[in-house]
Order: sequence, then structure tokens, then C-alpha cells
Amino acid sequence: MSIGAPDDLEPLLALDLPVGSRVVVVGDLLLRRRSTASSDRITTELSAVIAELHGPGAVVLNGSFLDLLGDPRSSPALIAASHPQLMAVLRDFGRGEGRTVIVLPGAADRALAWDESARAELAAATGATCALALEVTVASAAGASRIRIEPGTRFDERFRSSAELGQADSPLGAHVVTEVLPSLSAAWAEGVGDLADVGDLPRFAASRLLYRSAGRWAWVLLVPFLVALALKLPLAGELDDAMGPWPRRLEVMAALTVVDIVLLGGALAALLTRGWRTIARQSGRARPNQAARAEARSLVAEGLSGLVVSHGRTAALESLGTAFFAATGAACEVVREHRGRLGLPPVFVPVRESGWLEIEGGARLHVRLLRGCGRAGGATLIERVVGRLPSPSATQIVGTWPGESWPSEESVLARRTRVRRRASAAIALAGLLDLASALTPPLEDRLAVLLRWVPLAVPKAATALVALAGLGLIGLAWGVRRGQRVPWRIALTLLVGGVALHLAKGGDVEEAAVSGLIAMYLAIHAPAFTTPSHLTGLRRGLGRALAVMGLTLAGAVVAIEAVTTAGGSRLPIGAAIEGVVERMVGVRAVALPDRLDDFASPSLAAVGVGLIVWLLWLAVRPALVRRSSSEAVVRAREVVDRWGVSTLDYFSLRSDKELFLTGSSVVAYAVHHSVCLVSPDPVGPVWERDEVWRAFRAFADEQGWTVAVLGACESWLDTYRGFGMQRLYVGDEAVVDVRHFSLDGGRHKALRQAVNRVANHGYTVSFADPSTADPALKDAVRTIMSRSRRGEVERGFSMTLGRIFDPDDVGLLLAVCRDRDDVPVAFCQYVPAPGIAGYSLDLMRRDGGDHPNGLLDLVVVRTIEHLREQGFERLGLNFATMRAVLAGERSPGIVGGAQRWALRRMSGSMQIESLWRFNAKFDPAWQARYVVYDAPEHLLAVAFAIARAESFWELPVIGRFLTPAAA
Repeated sequence: MSIGAPDDLEPLLALDLPVGSRVVVVGDLLLRRRSTASSDRITTELSAVIAELHGPGAVVLNGSFLDLLGDPRSSPALIAASHPQLMAVLRDFGRGEGRTVIVLPGAADRALAWDESARAELAAATGATCALALEVTVASAAGASRIRIEPGTRFDERFRSSAELGQADSPLGAHVVTEVLPSLSAAWAEGVGDLADVGDLPRFAASRLLYRSAGRWAWVLLVPFLVALALKLPLAGELDDAMGPWPRRLEVMAALTVVDIVLLGGALAALLTRGWRTIARQSGRARPNQAARAEARSLVAEGLSGLVVSHGRTAALESLGTAFFAATGAACEVVREHRGRLGLPPVFVPVRESGWLEIEGGARLHVRLLRGCGRAGGATLIERVVGRLPSPSATQIVGTWPGESWPSEESVLARRTRVRRRASAAIALAGLLDLASALTPPLEDRLAVLLRWVPLAVPKAATALVALAGLGLIGLAWGVRRGQRVPWRIALTLLVGGVALHLAKGGDVEEAAVSGLIAMYLAIHAPAFTTPSHLTGLRRGLGRALAVMGLTLAGAVVAIEAVTTAGGSRLPIGAAIEGVVERMVGVRAVALPDRLDDFASPSLAAVGVGLIVWLLWLAVRPALVRRSSSEAVVRAREVVDRWGVSTLDYFSLRSDKELFLTGSSVVAYAVHHSVCLVSPDPVGPVWERDEVWRAFRAFADEQGWTVAVLGACESWLDTYRGFGMQRLYVGDEAVVDVRHFSLDGGRHKALRQAVNRVANHGYTVSFADPSTADPALKDAVRTIMSRSRRGEVERGFSMTLGRIFDPDDVGLLLAVCRDRDDVPVAFCQYVPAPGIAGYSLDLMRRDGGDHPNGLLDLVVVRTIEHLREQGFERLGLNFATMRAVLAGERSPGIVGGAQRWALRRMSGSMQIESLWRFNAKFDPAWQARYVVYDAPEHLLAVAFAIARAESFWELPVIGRFLTPAAA
């Protein structure tokens, strides 16, 4: 601990608890000199929980148990007198055998750390012991677990105390609470002292001024609507019967007013959200307890099992693999930010929160986070309507360790994904609606009214442009789904322009309203669309499109001029240009000679549509992937050497994989057609798993990539599931225990005979490190590779290194089989796999010569024997695709039968069944592998990305699919 303490105050109190003990940790109760309805309910509930505790244990009041900061007249004795029930329960609990009550001073009761009289009053009221931090060792049947418990103020610079604790040492946060916040006496500042985070003060002020001060004038927004309606009524009276009777006219006027409301409401909402985003960016919001999480990871590296804090009033329970991080959150009335509906700025209203953390040592260590909330009152009507306020709930378990973390790690990304999915579907629907509207004639009465004001050419041109806008929206839907900024801007422009085009087309008020509503949705959720596009390609494509359009325009005008001049009625150049441009968008307002028009119009329309489709495709292309630097490669190699545990971790170092480095972890990936294919699972310490995956998902989301994991192992599935991903079984990896493998016995008779037969023909196996192999051996091995390879490249992405004899690949194992003439005829290369205390198969090749059956069996068996002699434990072999399905262990019934039939038909080209049976000869343990993906709609794209990464295109699967499978 970096914080000092007075002589009679423990800086780090140690507590040992036996098996069966329970520890209840409560943070930020903030009991005040005068009780409130909220504090009475919370203390009554907490008193009942403490009274029901049996056996040894501890109650830890972890920071801000008392509010001695906001009211200078407060004292522990006065506060205790206002909450007698809780104080009595704490005293009774502390008198029990093996029980103790511990108070750790926090931001609001830091006076307990330096004021001896205050500690005496607290001890008299509760029987509690004070300390700056607590390290409790909880025994369980699985062993002892050390857990650090502290308030957490030292992780917040605003409330961090210096090394010399004293009354004069007042952190910045204390000044804000005691001096700044009480000075805000305006009505909009009600409850500012109960802010969950004083750093939210700028956001709080902006929200309250909007909804409580400016909100009183919201009725003024009705004025422009009433004025617009008043202006339309005389217009409706002057029109003739083409609009029908008065009820019909009023309906049209009302529909037009709705369009006005949609446009004005969308502009106002966009203005408000844009202003709010500016304030939010300037004030900034860091992830709660980020520094405390980093400290938890370092403590886990030192052997502790967890860290518990309370400062920040935001509850959390997060798995760090073999340990945990927890924040108790507040147990008091808190003013917290709540998201606004329809993308409107958030509201700040008080809620009554209750909860605590329970730690129990039974068969093993268990941690439970309990939370509940209730309405505290004080919110205005407009805040209740706009804000997404939490529903009242009883205090209940929301997170456990081991088990489910809380809150969900994917909440922000999940919301953004939902917005993108809805926006994509909406603009695709708008595009289809535009096409349907362009293909259907307008209503006669509306068109008649429109033609009183504009010529017929306007509705015709608007109809063509609506059709093109529909095609554009459909083409942009996928880019919007990925959150790309450029497609979002183009789609928003087309939707806003579509409002005017629908009205000009034939008074299609309904279609205009739909386009306006969707445009408003896009504008409100602008922050969800920040992904970059391939702007360089888009600029080049735009230049080429303009060049093609210019050449097409020039050629078509020359042709028109030549034809009309020959016919004796030359068309002016301006009219010819207008006619060509019109026909490129499907309009024929300018008359051309019939025969010329019959050929020119379809051709020009095809050119125009083709250019639009091409530009749309360029607009939705994702940004290019930057190659990893040499420094990143060196660091990734260090991470793999230090933390690699899986049989696939070494394959992170393939040359065609990019590297994402954060903390002590690395994520290896490649991008194929906007699908980010990760393989293997991220490499790094277990306690960084959630953090590294969160950081990588945020990085991939910024690029607009769909994320999938190829070859995921079961130990990572809980992490992926916590981020909303789904899994699909793809096969098993065979891992042989070399310590217990033997060729003895009847079940290994065939393998034993094959190995002996090859050995009797004079074949031997030798071992070497590929990085130090002699040139002759390298040439021989490369010759074997060229003879046995199927295709121009070495297939593989997830389970193949893709290179050999690289001097940087130190510690690999090369097993070379030689015939009786000492000529290499087969080899296997293995990469280190520290997680299984052995090696994992990379390459297995043999030449095409005439050799006895069992050549590769000999290589594998000799490798097993060699590893056993060297003191290794396991050897990872080939991956068996869909092994459990072929073996009948998964997918029983008709579906499973169809899958097995298809897999056996494909085995002739892809060695599916043969690899399974080859591996099975060595009695391996099977480790299931999965493909993990974001959503079912991405499965096809993920399949294509896997096929591209693994070079499956070269396999003649289709030609052999219907032929009998090889025996």
C-alpha cells in the first residue's frame, strides 16, 4: 500500500477465516445525520441479512459507510443514533465467536482515518475495527484464497490522499463535494450532491438545463406546426374539386403537416443529440474502475484471488480466469445517468440502489454480487417520459464467480449492433418501397393538383430519381449494417431527398413520411456509424466514374447531333446534353428520333445504373488492413513464449496474420471480405481474457468487421458467450499422452504390425531443430514438400505455421524418416505447446515413392517415444473435422445421418474420415474445437472467409461429392 496511516490505524489488516465462513462487503451506504425513507429501507434490509449470518465471518463496510463530508455537523455518534437498528445488529454480530466488523474509510468518511475521536465513537456504536485496507484469507476445501478489499479511492486521482493523512489533506473531489456542489442551489441542481460520479457534473448540468429549464418552453414547438396548418387551410379552399370533398382535402393537409412535423422533429432531435455529443466528448467518460481493474490483474499475477473495491458507486463482478474483480456499488440513493429514448440526450434522476457482495468458502471459493433498485422520486414528467428508467427490483443475485459476470460486457456494442441492424433493415425497406412507388402510377387526384403547379416532366423525373434512390438504399444497406460513415451519409441524403421526390412524384405523402422517419432515426443514432470506408478506392472510383460519364456523354451528344443534323432538324447541344443525362437516369422528357431513342435509351440507362452500382460497391468497401510492424511481431513472439498454453497458440505467428496487442496479450487475425477471422484464441494471461476481447471487439467494430473465431477451445467459450457470440462445433483435435502410450495389447495390433513392418524394411526416424538443420536436410525436406503438396500453396490458417526453416522459429521439432539408403522420404514438423507440456503437429508430408504402408505411423510412434524420453507429456496431432458427428456422438437421428452421409462423400477430397481414423489409432484425448461467430446472418460470410483463409478453393470437393467415399 502506498498510503500511510496513523500509528493506531492498520494500513493493511490481515484476517484469516476458516472453511464455511462468509464475508459480506457493503460499500457507499452514506448514512447521514438524519435518516431518510431510502436509508431506512436499505438499512432494514441489510440488518436482516446480517442477522441471518451464521458461523464465522466478517462484515466489511467498505468505504463511505458514513457521510461525514457533506455536513460538518455530522459525527459517528449522531449518525448512529439515527440508524439504531443497523448499529445494534452490527454490535451483536461482532460479539459472536470468529466474527468481526471492519470499517474501511472512504471518500465520504475519510475523517475516520485521522480522527481518533471519530473512530472511538464508531467503535462504541458498532464495535467495528478501522483499517485502510483488508486482506482476508478465506479457507475452502479447494485451498486458501487471499482477497484484497479496499475502498478504491486511491485509484481515483480526484479522491486520492497523500502519504501523510491528516485533516488538512483534502483531495480535489472533497472540495467539489463540500464547496462546489452545495453552491448549486438552482432548481435544476436538485440532487447534485448524490451524483454517482462527480465527473458527470457537466453532463448533469446540460441534461437538467435541457429537461427542467428549457423543457418548460417545449409548448413553443407547437407554434410552427399550427402556423403551417393555418397556411395550408386557405390553400385547400382555393383548390378545385380535383382533391375531392373537404374531408379529403383536410386529410391531405394533415398528412402534409405530419411531414412537416417529421422533418422539424428530426432536425430538432439531431440538433439536440449533436449538442449533447459535443458536451459528452468534452467532459469525457472513462470506463468505471479501470485503474482498479488493472490493479486486480497485477494482484492476480502476485497470487491473490481477487480485489474488491466500492468507490465509484458502479457495481461489477468480473472474472479474471482463476480470480475475480468486484465493485460493490452503492447502497444508497444515487443520481445516475439514464439513456434517453429515440436517441435523445440522457436524463439524470435519483434511484434507490441496494446491494452487497458475499464471499463464501465452502467446497471452493464462491462470490455473489447482489443488487436491487427502486424509484426514489424527484424526476419530472418529461424526464420520466424521455428516460429509460430501470424497473424496480428486489435485491437479488445478479452475478457470480465462478459463473456469470455482471454487468454484461457487451452492452454498449450490443446496443450499437442493434441500431445498425435496425437501420440497415429500415433503409432496405425504404429502398424496396421506393422501387414499388416508382413502378406504380400516382393517384390521379393528387397528380392533378400537382400538375397545377409543375409541368409533367417534374413528376417523371422524380419517379426516375425515386427508383434510383431505391436501388441506392438497397445497395447501401450492408455498409450501414457495418456502421460505415460514408454509406450512412449517402443513405441519409437519399432519404431526405426522397421526401421531396415522393411529394414531387405525385404527392406520395405516406412514402415521404416513411423516408422522413427513417432519416430521423439515422440522424439521431449518428454515433453508431463511425466506421471508415476505403476512401482511397472510393475517390479513384469516383474519378473513373466521372471520366466514363464524360466520355459517354460526349459520345452520345455527338451521335445525337449527327443523326438530327442528317435528318434536317438538328437538336441544340444543350437539349442534346439534357436528353442524354435524362436517359442515364431513366427519363425521356427531351424527344429524340425514334430509332436513335430505341437504342440509346437502354444503353444510357444501363451505363447510369452500372456507374451507380459501382460507386455504391466502392462506398461500402471496408478500410484496408494495415500490416503489423516488425516490433509487433517481436512482441507477439514474446507473448506466445511467455503465455502460450494451447496447442494452437504458436500458429499465431503465421506470416499472413495481423497482430492486435494489448496489455500482455495478442490477438492474431486476418480479414477476408470484411470478416475478421481470429485464430487461435487470444494468447495471454487468463486474467486478461475479458479485457483483451473487449478491446479487440471495440477495435474490430471501429473497422466495421464481422468477427469470427476459428478453432476456439472450450475454455474460451464462456468469454465469447459473455460478448453475445454463438458457437458451432467443427471437430476435435487429437492429443496423445506420451507417458502412457503403448503398442502392447490387441487393440494396437494393426498399428504395431505397421510400425514393425516399416522398421524391418530399414526405415529410421531422426530428430532435429529446423532452425539449425544442415542445408542438405533442408533441400531434401523441401523436395518432399513440393512432391506431396496439392496445389501451389501450403493450405492452412488455424493449425499450420505456413513456413519451415525460419531462423526465428527456435525450439521446433523436425522428425525425418529415412529409407535404408539414408534418403529422407517423409517428415513431420511440430511446434511447441507448453500448455500440454509437449508439442503440436504442424506439417506431415511424405514423398510419392513406393514405400511400405505405415510410413507416417512410424514417424508418429517414434516421435511419441522421443518425447517420452525427453520428459515431455503430450503430443497434439491432426484436427479431425466433425469427428463427433462421424462417430455418432453428436446429432443423432435423421439430421445426424444426413450429416454423416455428406461428410463421407467429401472425405475423398478433404480426408475427413481418414484423418479421424488415423488419429484414433493412437488412443488420443479429443479436444473439441468450435467456430464462434456474431450472428446467424453472418454464417455464410464467415464460411467464405474460412474457405479463403484455409485455401479450400483448390480442393475438388464438388466433383467428388457424389462418388462413393474412400474406404
